[in-house]
Amino acid sequence: MRLRAEQLVEHCRQGLLPVYLIFGDEALLLEETADVIRQQIRQAGVEDREVWHVEGRFNWSDVPFQEQTMSLFSSQRLLEIRLPSGAPGKEGGEAFRNFAANPPNGTILLIISGKIDNRSQKSKWFSELDRLGVTIPVWPIDMAHLPRWISQRMQQRGLEAKPEISSLIAERVEGNLFAAAQEIDKLQLLCPDGQVDEELVLASVADNARFEAFGLMDAVLLGNTGKIPRMINRLRAEGLDILSLFSAVSWSLHRVVDMSAQIESGVRIEQVFQAQKPPVWEKSRPMIRQALSRHSCDQWFKFLELMAQIDQAAKGSLKTCPWSLLESLCMQVASTTIIRSN
Repeated sequence: MRLRAEQLVEHCRQGLLPVYLIFGDEALLLEETADVIRQQIRQAGVEDREVWHVEGRFNWSDVPFQEQTMSLFSSQRLLEIRLPSGAPGKEGGEAFRNFAANPPNGTILLIISGKIDNRSQKSKWFSELDRLGVTIPVWPIDMAHLPRWISQRMQQRGLEAKPEISSLIAERVEGNLFAAAQEIDKLQLLCPDGQVDEELVLASVADNARFEAFGLMDAVLLGNTGKIPRMINRLRAEGLDILSLFSAVSWSLHRVVDMSAQIESGVRIEQVFQAQKPPVWEKSRPMIRQALSRHSCDQWFKFLELMAQIDQAAKGSLKTCPWSLLESLCMQVASTTIIRSN
């Protein structure tokens, strides 16, 4: 049967089934969904657990699907198979079908898989596991829904914050669930009373070198040309990976380029801000208005060409210092004067 992750706890209270197959390409959600199942299995008294990682030339005959290896004091076991590729191959598919045809007493099979495409979901091994137990697809959280996910996670951890705080965190982590989860965990430690405010969030993310890139982009969008070289030199001296920094710069600039194109087509700027995923944080809007007013839509698109050069230089395919190119780009975006390269 097909279930959503949030239905698992109620389902397990009604009794465990022989098979649980979790699949998807969002690692954090896969692991947390698997944790829910493991917890329910432990509460049912299952202590023995065997874990098998399907990698390379994996020998499926090594997996003791039918073998009873429980300890003297245990009557059940959890057999956990991690299948990152999402494809068990012919031998693995046959092993799963054999298990489904004759599930051994006392064994619960938990499969944690990468993304399984629609064609594979119609295969016999998948269909028979779905018939015998539970299949749980785990879908990625897109940028439009990330603030809501962050808000729900904060509530689960006893934190209270205004909706714009969730949007701020979503913007700063660029859709990275691991980074969002880490920030929420950090806020939980920093807020014993559970009250989260904007100043605390900004101070928290500022402690992470990854998020200093957004501080750089704030200076760029505000047109603070005196601050930009100092910030870039400090980040470089601290050993920050140029690609990590460039990723945040690129994400922010692509957002502004997209907004410029929409405004050029006649969409009202407030509608443009709200339509972004996530929506532009309220307090960032004056800063972005200021940046948008400095350049034409055509010029914003020309900045994309400079970003492509930085990417090539950072990866070694262009024999130019990527840090110098990045500083040049940031200075041009921040200034009303465009520096033409020779």
